[in-house]
Amino acid sequence: MKISFRITPALLLTAAVSFIGCGPQADSAAAGDMPESPDAAIQYVAGELAKGNGTVLWQAMPASYQQDVNAIARLAGTKLDAEIYDHTFATLARAAAVLDQQQNFVFESKLAGGPSAEGGSAAQIRTAWPSLKKIIDTLTASPLATAGGMQSFDGAAFFETTVSALLADMDALAKLDPERGDSFLTSLSQMTVNYVEGTGDQALLELAVPGQEVESESFLKVEDRWVPQELAEGWAAQIAETRSKLEAINPEQLAEQKPRILNVFTMIDGVLTQIEAAETQAQFDQALQGAMMPLMGLMMMGQGMGSGSAAPAMPVTPAMPQAPVAP
Repeated sequence: MKISFRITPALLLTAAVSFIGCGPQADSAAAGDMPESPDAAIQYVAGELAKGNGTVLWQAMPASYQQDVNAIARLAGTKLDAEIYDHTFATLARAAAVLDQQQNFVFESKLAGGPSAEGGSAAQIRTAWPSLKKIIDTLTASPLATAGGMQSFDGAAFFETTVSALLADMDALAKLDPERGDSFLTSLSQMTVNYVEGTGDQALLELAVPGQEVESESFLKVEDRWVPQELAEGWAAQIAETRSKLEAINPEQLAEQKPRILNVFTMIDGVLTQIEAAETQAQFDQALQGAMMPLMGLMMMGQGMGSGSAAPAMPVTPAMPQAPVAP
């Protein structure tokens, strides 16, 4: 497996510039102002993202989308079991910390795909690990990591802090690709946007990054913001579906599963304690092997809980830059 961080104009558009706004002045946007024309607006948002400013994605959303994101996050915080939800993120944070402490054993372990494992890619993962650890730390310290944080979710604050941090984290990860000559944020700063054609509420734009193929994307004007057409056309349906799934969560069914789920977490905590205490490769491998059973049990429980009680996926909000994995 080869880890690739190739960034195309379409990826930049859909992953980083998911919501493009329009505002008062077309050619003289001050900080926090969106240009009026769609091509200038995209150029402005890309430029702000290149500076690591995640706030611009929130500012570029239609007001109704902002309300939807806040409402869905807060609803999820009230519908999901707080103890299970909080324990999930706490376990993820602890696992990352323990694996970071024992990373020499991790990258030498055959079970973890180390040098002795067939087709192992330990060298790549070892190089990427510090950046991956920062991403996990950012997420597990964010409002998304607790039910209470979700219940009081504030999109503006989330994008200003967590999203801005994730931009920097993802950029550091993208820099590790030996085939790339620049960083993810540098690619954003170099992206040029040209208006092709359109009407008052629709625009076809060309996006280009030096050294990559020029790509086209259609936008629709929603309220006073320009939104990728595919996203705009599916937004209402996706929000409705997500809200419906959240409302359908059956607390009684979840309560039946809860003792077993918490028992699995207890088992995982015990395994992490053993991994943390490991002083040799053999001890580490034995402890890691012991983690397989509780993890499989947790996955099987998740599949068997049924659609009525399973946690639904969050709606498509401005997605973070992603590092695609190529075979």
